[in-house]
Amino acid sequence: MTLLLLAAAVLTQAIGITATRAADGLRKPGWVVVALVGIGASVALMSRALAHGLPFATGYGIWSGAGVACAALSGAVLFGDRLARGQTAGLVLVVAGVMTVYSGGS
Repeated sequence: MTLLLLAAAVLTQAIGITATRAADGLRKPGWVVVALVGIGASVALMSRALAHGLPFATGYGIWSGAGVACAALSGAVLFGDRLARGQTAGLVLVVAGVMTVYSGGS
């Protein structure tokens, strides 16, 4: 249950962050609503995951790291943002870090 809540928190965070970009500086009210709902749902789901026993350091590391990776990828795929080699390498390191935190460092 805890991992499902965490996965849902990451997914809704990615949706909210992507919608923030799509909102075009708050000029597109529909996307603003999606952004607020997505980010709000993400915080609520993360809170529930913590309440179900997810360790804070593990949960926050995965939640924030996966959120950064999803935001960068959605920017590249949906909005044509270019990622330099160094940025791509950094994202690979973020994903590796998330996987290491998830596995408990073993």
